[in-house]
Amino acid sequence: MSLLANTVTHKYTGESITFLKTSSETNGEYLLIEVSLPPNGEGPPLHCHDRFVEEFVVKEGNLTVNINKVEQIVEVGEALTAPIGTAHTFRNAHDEPVVFQVRLTPPQQFEESVRIHYGLMDDGLTDDKGVPKSLFHIALILVLQNTLVTDKPLWLQRALFGTLIQIGKLTNKYKPLEKYTGKKIKL
Repeated sequence: MSLLANTVTHKYTGESITFLKTSSETNGEYLLIEVSLPPNGEGPPLHCHDRFVEEFVVKEGNLTVNINKVEQIVEVGEALTAPIGTAHTFRNAHDEPVVFQVRLTPPQQFEESVRIHYGLMDDGLTDDKGVPKSLFHIALILVLQNTLVTDKPLWLQRALFGTLIQIGKLTNKYKPLEKYTGKKIKL
């Protein structure tokens, strides 16, 4: 039985993520989360994943999703999929909250990345927008969740993150972060 919270909340934006089905509960097949974005809440920058598919299903409100620079409004009961390698982002462009589920198949270490990111926020180790102050932490979070920002050269991000991860491992930057995940970080 895990002592980790089922729901984590972004200290600065109010976004909350509830882990409905974790990777360990699905034998590594998928992760199912429920995200709640407050009115006019921003999501992540335009990004892609080259190791998992992301499926969105809206439960309450309307979600604005951008896939390959085409913006769509996803309403209650509707679903939208961001295939592997597809540039995408989401936001709440409306005056009421939106709640949506996201299924990540396969999940990589997305849960661990979120727990680390939100834990760093709670411990004051990010700026006032929630961006980690340490480049080693940024690299770790992005690698664990297999996220590449699409407005920067992908090859450069992979090279930079790989180098930072190796230095971080050698200098023991990641062991203290295990308090957020409750287990060893696999790199």
